[in-house]
Amino acid sequence: MNDVNKYKMAVISGVEEEDGLIRFFGESDEYMYHLECLKDYLYTYYNDFAKQIGADDLRNNEEIIIYLNTMGNIVYLHSPGYGLLFIPKEVTEKQIESLYEVARAFPKTPIYIDYHLVRKHGKILPMEIIDYSDDMENTEVLDRFFESKPYIKRKEKSR
Repeated sequence: MNDVNKYKMAVISGVEEEDGLIRFFGESDEYMYHLECLKDYLYTYYNDFAKQIGADDLRNNEEIIIYLNTMGNIVYLHSPGYGLLFIPKEVTEKQIESLYEVARAFPKTPIYIDYHLVRKHGKILPMEIIDYSDDMENTEVLDRFFESKPYIKRKEKSR
C-alpha cells in the first residue's frame, strides 16, 4: 500500500468494474489545498462530468465530494495530524474492506467521519458526524460506525 502521508487524498471506488479500488491522489508536495486536488481528481477520472458541472467554479471541498459520494465513492482527505472521511449512504463490501486497509495504514491518526452528505438550505451537510475517540484506533472507530449503521445498504452486484 502507498504511504498515505505522501498524498492529500484517497478515493475508494464504488463503480462496479472498479469496486473497492483505492486511488491515492495528490502528492502533498504538489498540492497545498485539498480543493485543487479534488478538482484535478474529478478532471482526471470524470473529465466529461467535471466539465458539465463546471468544477473549476466550485469553491469548497464538499461541493466536489458530494458528487464523488453520489457516484458511490468513499473520499478520504489527509492532513498532517488528522483525516476527514466522507462515506456515502450506500457502500459495498469491497469498499468496506478497502477502507479498513487504508485505516490500518495510519492507526493512530485521528479520523472524523462525515456520513451521507446532503444539500440543505443551500449548504452541503452530513447527515451524521462521527468524531474521533482518543482511546480508539481507526479500525475501532470504523467498527463503531458500521455497527451503528445497520441501515447502510450495501450495493449488490447486478446478476
